[in-house]
Amino acid sequence: MGLSFSVVSLAVRRGLCAAHAGLIAGLSLAPAWVFPPSAGSVPGLDKVVHFVLYGLLGALLRWAQPPGRGGRRGAAWVAAAAGYGLLMELLQLTLCAGSRGFSWGDALANTAGAAGGWALAQRVLARQKSRGT
Repeated sequence: MGLSFSVVSLAVRRGLCAAHAGLIAGLSLAPAWVFPPSAGSVPGLDKVVHFVLYGLLGALLRWAQPPGRGGRRGAAWVAAAAGYGLLMELLQLTLCAGSRGFSWGDALANTAGAAGGWALAQRVLARQKSRGT
């Protein structure tokens, strides 16, 4: 079944994508005290979380495209996800002053995750299409 186009309507796929973007915003703009202190003791865990969250966003963005149209617009959607990640980082400077801050490393992990998620979803969907599922 996987990411099939035919099982879930375009409106639902786009709704899930928007909901995940909202989750990212909520997590990005939450005060630092919301997160467990032990998370900061694992080196690189923060970047892994960014990569995974934006990887899922990239995959959902690809899945939210009509069949046959995702490949041509992939770079633009990945750039939009990267821009969204950059916006979240910049908003942390103003809305979370003192508890959260801007990080180029986070922005890079966001971009890499979005690109990787899009590419993985593209591959899965292309494979499903070639199998006729």
